[in-house]
Amino acid sequence: MQEGGSFWATFGGAAGAPEASALEKLLKTPGCSVEALLDEEEVIQEFKTGNPSLVARLSEPDALKVLMDFITREPSPEASSARCFRYPFVAVELMTCAPGKFLDALNEEAMDHLWSFLSTTTPSKVNPVLAGYFSRTATALLGKQRKEILDYIRRKDQLEEFLRRIHLRSIAELFARLLSAENQSQVVFQTNDLMMRLMNRWQEQDADSDAQENITLVIAELLSQKDSLCWIEDLTQQLTSPNTVRFLIDHIFTRPSGVPPAMSLLTTVILHTAAGLKDGMTEACASTPTLSPLSPHATMMNEEDVVSLDEPAVAEAAASRGALSPPSTPQTTLRSATSEEWMERRRATLMREVAGHFPRLRDLLDNSLEEAPQEMTMPQGSIPAAGGTTLEVISLISTVARSGLDVILEAVLSNQLLPRCVEVFFRHPWSNLLHNSVKQLLLEVLSGGDSLRQQLVRQLLKEARLAERIVSEYAADAQWKKQRHERVGYMGHLFLLSCELQDYGSRCPEVGEILASTPGWPDVLARIDATQKVHREQLGGGVPASDRGLASSNVVSQREKEEATEQSAACPSWSQRVSGGYLSQEPTDLQVACQDSSAPPPGAPCLACRLW
Repeated sequence: MQEGGSFWATFGGAAGAPEASALEKLLKTPGCSVEALLDEEEVIQEFKTGNPSLVARLSEPDALKVLMDFITREPSPEASSARCFRYPFVAVELMTCAPGKFLDALNEEAMDHLWSFLSTTTPSKVNPVLAGYFSRTATALLGKQRKEILDYIRRKDQLEEFLRRIHLRSIAELFARLLSAENQSQVVFQTNDLMMRLMNRWQEQDADSDAQENITLVIAELLSQKDSLCWIEDLTQQLTSPNTVRFLIDHIFTRPSGVPPAMSLLTTVILHTAAGLKDGMTEACASTPTLSPLSPHATMMNEEDVVSLDEPAVAEAAASRGALSPPSTPQTTLRSATSEEWMERRRATLMREVAGHFPRLRDLLDNSLEEAPQEMTMPQGSIPAAGGTTLEVISLISTVARSGLDVILEAVLSNQLLPRCVEVFFRHPWSNLLHNSVKQLLLEVLSGGDSLRQQLVRQLLKEARLAERIVSEYAADAQWKKQRHERVGYMGHLFLLSCELQDYGSRCPEVGEILASTPGWPDVLARIDATQKVHREQLGGGVPASDRGLASSNVVSQREKEEATEQSAACPSWSQRVSGGYLSQEPTDLQVACQDSSAPPPGAPCLACRLW
């Protein structure tokens, strides 16, 4: 007892009580600074668990101001390392794990201090690290006090501040989160002209600006929430406006450096509005930019929207789309009973507008084919470069064609886009992205037997001479003497297209006759059969029929049981291995050795047992 008392008297602090931590001692110091608290290692954990003294100190107005300064203000040039790095980081961590009592202490002044980050910093000089700290803090507060934060932002009307700083990824992500309103009470900004303002901002930026990419990502995020976003109809109406499509297409021809951004944004809109029309639509890819003058306020029915449901494009889309949760109007949280039909009309309008620009895309491909391609140095030598514009245009054509709508396929047929795409395909043997886009386009053409697709297939075989070119490529490949040789990048695509063509010819007599009359086509079929035979063979030559039971399962056949019974007389442990399911692990050569005529006499262990 005396020894114990001596221990606590020595190490237990005053009166034998546990010694206070450095943080607790600091909190008992009158007027302890926020900086000193943030220097303590356990401050985050103590704050998260709701240490009363710590929460009370950091909830004081002067402490709140210091914390917000760390998050939103750049340190002075002569500031310490802790002020530059540790204090901002710890301040953000405290805000993300703040207990309820601290959040209740966040007054209007503290919120003004935080959100002034958007208005007091010059857009071009915003520190991206501080922007990340600000966005993380705002997101954390939004998750814990959503109604209060939304009301505050709505009162301050900071839409323009977000738009001017949308080139920062963290600000763009926060902006998208604020736009993701599931009901009218969560709407923060005016949405009736939002896309027009985004497009104007997009147009002001250079092609290499992050703003264009971030705007595309914001729109893609909103479209991905079409089943829950309360103002999806307003958003879709703005994005599918003819003015929007025209603006993006014009951008391709007026700003060559902006082709990837424009195609990316246009493709994003097409993919999300056409999602569900046909399997595989979401596999497309493209690139970037912008939108244009949008419709005025959200008047749900105007002249542009009055589209007959009897129109082929609308009827076809409605039939193939299937069930999808209908979107909602910006004026109400209830979903419109006719919203699905309305969405089909918007899709039809979008596809008609895109198809109307196919002549311009055809001219662009013609110019690309007439110009001498730039050379790229590759391991196999210099090769012609496809070019970003050509690749993006063909990707767009392939994407919209895979919707399967007649309005698109008719435009492909009338503008003779298939021969041009096939020509570009063969001119660039090492562009895999290009090959995939053209392959998807041709597979769509070969996917049905209707009259329109039959016309496209005839154009493919007669004007594009696809079968003849396939024969030529297979003949060139056959010239190689070595079994393993360097092949052009599209031989795998040609194999797949040849199989699809032959299958289509078996269903369509006219196409079958064209293929049969093509010189060298039987040789191609022979090569295809040989390749398919290799594909059907099991890896390594397969397993002999007598051993398939051993290789496929642990189930012992009747014949194996009989052989095991005979063998067990000479080798008792053999039957144990059979009953234990280890027969499949027995090496074949050892099984033969056990059955050899020179096997040891009964009672002596066999070779298999000695080697087991």
